[in-house]
Order: sequence, then structure tokens, then C-alpha cells
Amino acid sequence: MGTFLSFLFFTGLVGLITFLKTRRDNLHSSKGFFLAGNSLNGWVIAGSLMLTNLSAANFTGMTANVYKGNLSPVAWTVTVIPVLIYFCANMLPTFLKGGFTTIPEFLENRFSKSTQRIVAVMFLFSYIVSAMPVALYGGSIAINHLFNVPQAFGLSDEAAIWVVVILLGSIGSVYALFGGLKGVAISDTLNGIGLLIGGALVAVIGVYQVGDQNFVQGVSTILTKNTEILDAVGDVTDGIPFSVLFTGMLLHNLYFWSTNQFIIQRTLGARSLKEGQKGVMLASFFKVLNIFYIAFPGIIAFHLYGANNFDNPDFVYPTLIRDIMPSVFVGFFAAVIFGTVLSTFNSVLNSSVTIFALDVYKPLFGKDQDDDQVIKKSRRVGLVMAGITMIIAPFILYFPAGIFTFMVQVDSLFGAPIMMALLLGYFSRRTPPKIVNICIAAFVTTYGILLFIIKPEMHYLHYMTILFVFFISLALILSRIFPGEIKPPFRDAPVEGLDLTPWKHFKLISVIAVLVMVGTYALLSPLGLVDSDREKTIEYGYIAFGVVVAFCVLGIPVIRKYRQEKSA
Repeated sequence: MGTFLSFLFFTGLVGLITFLKTRRDNLHSSKGFFLAGNSLNGWVIAGSLMLTNLSAANFTGMTANVYKGNLSPVAWTVTVIPVLIYFCANMLPTFLKGGFTTIPEFLENRFSKSTQRIVAVMFLFSYIVSAMPVALYGGSIAINHLFNVPQAFGLSDEAAIWVVVILLGSIGSVYALFGGLKGVAISDTLNGIGLLIGGALVAVIGVYQVGDQNFVQGVSTILTKNTEILDAVGDVTDGIPFSVLFTGMLLHNLYFWSTNQFIIQRTLGARSLKEGQKGVMLASFFKVLNIFYIAFPGIIAFHLYGANNFDNPDFVYPTLIRDIMPSVFVGFFAAVIFGTVLSTFNSVLNSSVTIFALDVYKPLFGKDQDDDQVIKKSRRVGLVMAGITMIIAPFILYFPAGIFTFMVQVDSLFGAPIMMALLLGYFSRRTPPKIVNICIAAFVTTYGILLFIIKPEMHYLHYMTILFVFFISLALILSRIFPGEIKPPFRDAPVEGLDLTPWKHFKLISVIAVLVMVGTYALLSPLGLVDSDREKTIEYGYIAFGVVVAFCVLGIPVIRKYRQEKSA
């Protein structure tokens, strides 16, 4: 009973505060509903970014991957720092200066309406098939195990998943469709505070249990016994080989953190460029701290349960919480998990409705309708999207590679081609829309066949990078042969009153963030805590290839921008 009551209390508190903070907001205009009226400060943006990214799939999926392997999966969270710096320095100022609301709108400004609609449909398909179902499915696993829902109500595991998925989806829809972006962001921030507290409790109590009710002994055990599990530098036998950090990991992170609508929409709602940059850089430090929340529990579970003691490793995290936490704290942490699920689900749903409203419905059917009419129509479509998502989510149970892998593969299938289009639009003013559209379609088709049908022996992030280089090169070559008209610079139409002055501490904080990233990898490697006799197989050829790709994608544009500013 204490577990359930504490769950209800924290969940209700978040809902009440969110309602009180948003009840007087203008949710009948596009900027008010979709961008929170450009009122978000850095701390709210950081908290919302963290919670939007931290779905239950991260908790259950990454903990499972660490438990059955080592810390190499933390690459997904630690290596985002260079990408976030790049986004803050280059893309965010452009987006805010142009007053853009969505990425497809940005691509329409650079290419054409056809490019806008193609990318909008790709975003929507990715969100409906992957992002939202994964959030609901991961949350249902956690809630079912924390509250023993199948046993309590006499349901099978499959039936319990269906029930909880529908519950989570229904509540998340209310936040997203009736609270707008600000309601989503505030609830994210409140749940973020709970996550910090709850995650710290899991780490402390878990170490205490590893040491047989002695915290110091627990720390000693983790640092001295089976330290190979602490290794973040994976080889070819691990889920995340070290070499992919320089190839597909870079491109995936670049898409997810600088192009993915449901992520960057928070930054587009910033009250100023300074607050946007501050929020993103705060989130970069939170991403490193995620090691303790979504990876470290896998290490604790390894020491408490031993290796390979779960038929489905996705059950490791909720089982650990239920076993080590006092009942009152189980309810509190269940509320936090519940909040992370809602955060991801309602954030993606809000962004899906934004894309549908502004990039599909209004240009095609709502040209003569005001913002309030468009929002009402889009809410109805949002309910349909939520319903489809709730139908898809339970079937992820039958995906053999696990929920985290399912999510990343679908994200990369659509994310890499969208990233290609954005980079072409951002740095090439001569590439015609038809060439971009053809390359997007060919990229998705080829990569999909390799990913789900042929399945080459190399890691999928490697051949994703090879395809990325091929198709972006093809687009540039075809642009030379069939050049389009030179596009003018991006539009200059910032939101009225929006301050575009950069954050004065941005460069210093960026250097500190990079040092933290490098130091984290050094600590979690044979140079630091890891003592292992295993000989690693590092794919140096892929690393060299990735360094060249990284320089072309990140370095050359930065040098070009610096020269332009210097000449001006």
C-alpha cells in the first residue's frame, strides 16, 4: 500500500504543479502551443532534454546491455558532447535567427515544399513506429515488475503489457495535446528532479547491498572484482565496438541531438540564444551523469545476481529496484519511471502534432484557417497517432534484439537520411531539391534492405556511415552536373524580442565538457579502473575512416564559417 500511495502522491504533485504553471498560457497560437511562446529558460530546457531522452527504454534496455556485457553502451550517452557543442555554435543560432518551428520548415526554406513533406512524413513514421511505442513498452515492463501487475490482477504478461501501455498512452496524450510544449517541459523538469533523487538512491542502496550492508565494502567489491564489466572501450565482440564512436555513432548523435524534432523543439522555444545554449550545455553534463542512472544499475545487478540469470535481460532493472529499495521508495521511483515514460511519449507526440500541423496540414488543407483551428484539427490527429502507437507498442515484446536496439535501428534508418538533407541544406546552396529527394529515398531503401534483409557481418553503424558518405557525395556530384539555382541565405525572421546574443561562457563550458568526456573514457578503461587480460580487437581502419568523415562533417564547415566571419 505504501508503494502505491507514494506513487500516486508524486505523480499527482507533478500533474498539479504543471497545471498551475500553464493554466494561464496562450495555447491558441502556433508559437504558444508549439514553442511555449519562447519562454523557456536554460534549466527548464536542460531538464526537459534530459527527461525526453531518458525513456524507460533507456533504463531497462541499457541496464540490460551493461548487465550482459560491459559499460561500452555508455557511448550513447557520453559521446554526445561534441555534437551538442556543434549544435549550439552553428545550428541553433541559424534556427533561432530564422524563426523556424520545425526541421521540415527549415528544409522547405532551403529546398522545396516536396522536401519538407518527405522529411515530415519520415519524422512521423519514425515517431509512430519507434519512439513512442518503445517509450510505452519500456514503461510497461518497468511498471509491471515494480507493482507485480500480472500477479495482482491475474493477467498474463502480455495482457498486463497491453493494459499498462494503454494507461500510459492515455495519460501522456493529455499532457501533450492539452498542455502544449510548456506543459511538457515543466513536467519534464519536475520529473527530472525526482530522477536525480531516485537514481542517486538506487546507486547508493545498490552499492550498500553489494557490500552486504556495507557501503565501503560495496565500493571496494565493484572496483576490484570482475572489473572487466567497467570497461567502456568495447571491441568487436561487444554491442558497441569502440570504432563505431568515430563512424555511425557520430552521425546518429548528430541527427538525434541537432535534427530530431522532439529534441530540438525545446531549444527552439528558448527565451534567448543564451538560454538555449545554456540549457543544451547543462544537458551535456547530465548526459555524463546518466552513467549512474542507466548503466551503473547493470553493474550492481551483475554483482548481486551473477551473470546470465535472466531469461530476458530487459527485466533486470525493474527487478533490481523492487528487490533493493524500501517499499515507499519503490513507489516514488515508480512515479519517476512513470514520469520518464510520459516525458518521452508526450514530447514525441507533441512534436508529431507540431510537424503534422505546420508541415502537412496547414500547407495542404489549412491555408485559410487560423492557428486555433489548425491546433484543434491537429489534436484530433494526435489522438489517432496515440491510438496507433498503443497498438504497436506491445508487439515489441517479440523483437529478438531487445527494445534499445530496436529503437536505435529504426532511428538510424530515418535519421541518417534526414541528417544528410539538413547538412546539404545548411552548407550547399547549389544542390537542387530533386537531387536531395532522390538521394533521401535511395538512402532509406538501401539502408533498410541492408538492415533488415541482407544484414552484413559488419556493425550496422559502420555501413550506415558508408552509405551516408556515398549518398551525400552522390548528391554533391550530381549538383555539379545538374546545378540548381543558387539559394539566398537563410531567412532572417527571429521571434520579436528574442535576444540572439551568445552565452559568454559557452566556449569555456565547451572545453570543460570535452575534458569530462575524455576523462570519463580514460577512467572506464584499462588506463583507469579496468583490470582485464582480454586482448581487444580494435578496428583501426574504421576509426581512420570515421576521423575523415568527422572532419568533413564538422571541421570543414566550422573552418569555412570562421573564414567568412573573418573576411566580413
